[in-house]
Amino acid sequence: MSDLKDIFYRSLKGIKGYFKAELKLAALTFVLLCIGFYIIGIDFWGIKALGIAIIDIIPVLGSGIIMIPWALIHFFMGNTTIAWQLGLVYIVINVVRQIAEPFVTGREIGVRPLYTFISTIVCMLIFGPLGALIGAGVAIVIKAVYDVKMVRNSDPSEWE
Repeated sequence: MSDLKDIFYRSLKGIKGYFKAELKLAALTFVLLCIGFYIIGIDFWGIKALGIAIIDIIPVLGSGIIMIPWALIHFFMGNTTIAWQLGLVYIVINVVRQIAEPFVTGREIGVRPLYTFISTIVCMLIFGPLGALIGAGVAIVIKAVYDVKMVRNSDPSEWE
């Protein structure tokens, strides 16, 4: 029973770390959007950046759910300069986030970025888009079980 409590505690700690990582990544997205929108000359750039950063926390949707249609609307309205600028801001945000995400998430939850990535991909293949939400959670629970079993197996009092 003690092992189960320890697994549960470590899993909760990892999930808390995951949400902390998501907030850090959303803050990074917010800063990049603010800079990009300010340079482009978007009205109310801070408020719009905040709204998109909040949407960016949702794993499957991300900032593209707002940025892509926004750029397309400007493109079809003939505002091609703004459309390309919005597209460039979106690309920069995605590239920076894709580089930062494994490191920030891995550091916060204690799971190597590659394992988190593999877990997310496998869960997406099994559960579809819902798998993107539970992939990191599965990696956290597997890591907690592994850690508890390793601690138990390394305890000399358990060897007899």
